[in-house]
Amino acid sequence: MKIGYNTWSMATVPYATFIPELAKIGFRSLAISVVPGYPIAGQWVENAGDFTKWDAADKARIRSLMVTHGLELASIVGNQPIIGDEQDRAEAAIARLRDTIDLCAELALPHEGPPALNCGSGGSPAQFETHRQQLVDRLGGLIDHAASRGVTVCIEPHVGAAIDTPDRSEWLVREIDHPHLALDFDVSHFEVVNLPLEATVPRLAPLSKSVEIKDQHMRYLDAPEPEGWRVEGNGVGQAVAPDGRPVEFQFLLAGEGTFDLPRYLRLLDASGWRGAVGFEASVQCQARPGYDALAWARRIFTWMDRGWTVARISRD
Repeated sequence: MKIGYNTWSMATVPYATFIPELAKIGFRSLAISVVPGYPIAGQWVENAGDFTKWDAADKARIRSLMVTHGLELASIVGNQPIIGDEQDRAEAAIARLRDTIDLCAELALPHEGPPALNCGSGGSPAQFETHRQQLVDRLGGLIDHAASRGVTVCIEPHVGAAIDTPDRSEWLVREIDHPHLALDFDVSHFEVVNLPLEATVPRLAPLSKSVEIKDQHMRYLDAPEPEGWRVEGNGVGQAVAPDGRPVEFQFLLAGEGTFDLPRYLRLLDASGWRGAVGFEASVQCQARPGYDALAWARRIFTWMDRGWTVARISRD
């Protein structure tokens, strides 16, 4: 399993900087975020990787830099809400995702297939029952286009979204039943509602073509907050656990939370995963005053490298 990094973690860093710097740190695989921007700490931050600002020369340079630095391009992060009832916004989101699929094909590296397209479902947990046919219908058209370009669409189960549980994740993959649809499996979205690794990794890793991690912690809101639990400056989210109890959580940076990386890697290996595992720093983390993406990338790599060593997992 290659040690990877998701550039969602560095909204303001351009590709000409992050490709050589992440390779120098030691990462061997990248997921590149190409969305327009991010809401971070209540402010809209334009993404330096917004692909609509790239011309043919930029795309050629990205391919060249990736090859020169020996990096795999695992996926392109193109998040747009697929679920939604505002027709104009929905059409714009689908059009952008189609263009992002084309970008995946254009950025394919020599001796590699096109990277996967990673995207969330959008919507809310309450909209799953009312909007699941809409999700299937819209995804169907996208997947047909993706298949024509040799690209796999990977849907990320996400806390607070319509696809937010292992059951719903499995349902979506089996309902559409297409070789160019898979999951983008980020286990943090299950850990923050207190689902154990053993309940998610063996079920969802075999359905995935993209894998990401964070660090994180959670607490039940109906119990006193543990002393020192909250990481100040970091964003906070709330959700409902499978047992119906409300929870509060923080997505955190490497080594700050409760994530057992070696145990996770062993379970992932036992589930047959042989691809890259990419770390993503949530916008919750990027909200911290003075957040330095490259400095944190170095610390993240050290933490990941140690986890691979403890778990005795190959870095190939």
